[in-house]
Amino acid sequence: MINDTIAALATGGAVSAIGIVRVSGPKALELTDALFRPADGRAMSAHGDRQLVYGALLAADGRALDYCLCTVSRAPRSYTGEDTAELQCHGSPVVLAAALRRLFDLGARQAGPGEFTKRAFLNGRMDLTQAEAVIDLIDAETADAAANAAGQVAGAMRKRIDPVYDSWVDICAHFH
Repeated sequence: MINDTIAALATGGAVSAIGIVRVSGPKALELTDALFRPADGRAMSAHGDRQLVYGALLAADGRALDYCLCTVSRAPRSYTGEDTAELQCHGSPVVLAAALRRLFDLGARQAGPGEFTKRAFLNGRMDLTQAEAVIDLIDAETADAAANAAGQVAGAMRKRIDPVYDSWVDICAHFH
């Protein structure tokens, strides 16, 4: 298991309707509790997995930067296999940058390109063909290319290879 917490924009940094900030690692829930105040008054970490919770994105001084949605997924049932949180904010580059700065001030570090997927691979959440297919999906220039990559992300290659591999192992075991 990787022992640091990472954060990054999951969406582009341009002006848009929605901007998503993703956090993953052992301190993801703790950092989210410091950054986000649910409208119901409970800490975000007290909410269940994959529930969208409405609340305030907070600046360091406690004032609201945005009113947004947040969701958490606890290890091992998350994309990365670690505790994760996603803040679905308005797509203001100023708000998104402030949220990231706050997360970095709280102890997260900037995720490198593809690092969420790398962690998913290292934590056994996907195999290498699926991890490679994520970049193919992101870079797809046609609907057919996207559909092919999505099939690989879903494990299409593994579903075809696993029976062949299992048969090969059985044959090798028989002769060993």
